[in-house]
Amino acid sequence: MSEPGPFDEAIVVDWSAASVPTTGADSCWTAMGPLSGPSRTKAANHPTRGAAMAAIRARLNRNRFEAKRTFVAVDVSFGFAAGATRLLGLEGTPSWSALWGALEERISDDERNANNRFAVADELNARCGTQVFWGRPASASFDHLQHLSIKDVAIPGLARNPLPRLRLAEQLAGTGVIANWMLIGKGAVGGQILTCLPYLERLRRELGDELAVWPFEGPGDPGTPVVLAETWFALFDWRGSKGVVRDEQQVRGTLNALRALRPDDWDELLAPPTIDALAPSRRAEILDEEGWTFGIR
Repeated sequence: MSEPGPFDEAIVVDWSAASVPTTGADSCWTAMGPLSGPSRTKAANHPTRGAAMAAIRARLNRNRFEAKRTFVAVDVSFGFAAGATRLLGLEGTPSWSALWGALEERISDDERNANNRFAVADELNARCGTQVFWGRPASASFDHLQHLSIKDVAIPGLARNPLPRLRLAEQLAGTGVIANWMLIGKGAVGGQILTCLPYLERLRRELGDELAVWPFEGPGDPGTPVVLAETWFALFDWRGSKGVVRDEQQVRGTLNALRALRPDDWDELLAPPTIDALAPSRRAEILDEEGWTFGIR
């Protein structure tokens, strides 16, 4: 067995933007467990985002009580392309924190997954006069959202999004990455970002100095009891893992992949050489707003 990394345990999270309680495919899944020694990977399926966060919070509280460090890998982008916060007119520094705070203030999400993510996206588009986000249900009940199109087509009165489709980390991740601006549809991740970041922002406020968001408060190992990082399951070999659906296979397989990392792997993944090689201004944008995907070296 390989030597353990700098963390005692990991929690791997597959998020969902579902608008009703649901289980199975396209719902919230977590896998939790130690990163060293013999253990059985425990995966759980949560019908709502609130239930998923309750399970995550309970595990973190237990680990903190036992003085165990926890690495939390979430399959959700922690930021948008550089310039998004300014374009959306969100105030505060650093930019990633301004985004998280603004979404936490605006997004409502009840105990049955009912949420207002499309209305918030419509409001943000209208606020900046730009079609930043797109994609909503093709239903008459959403027709009043005149600043949010069903497909990526021009909307009269709104400028086209001047920002790139993908962040740098996503460009390096390989094929199959969907733009964060897309809120609904096969492979869409935008809706997951809008519903996930408010929960993570509340967790960040609750834990205070005990939690760091990587790489915004890095890069490198921040050394805190809890470290949050975004990841993308395609960067790890999860195929062949047990699971009733792909989502369960992904969280189980990714946790097993984290267990297999050597200490030098952790060091390189937490301080990617690619980021260090960037021009200072571009590196600053990554650490201030765009973020990075754990798994890209």
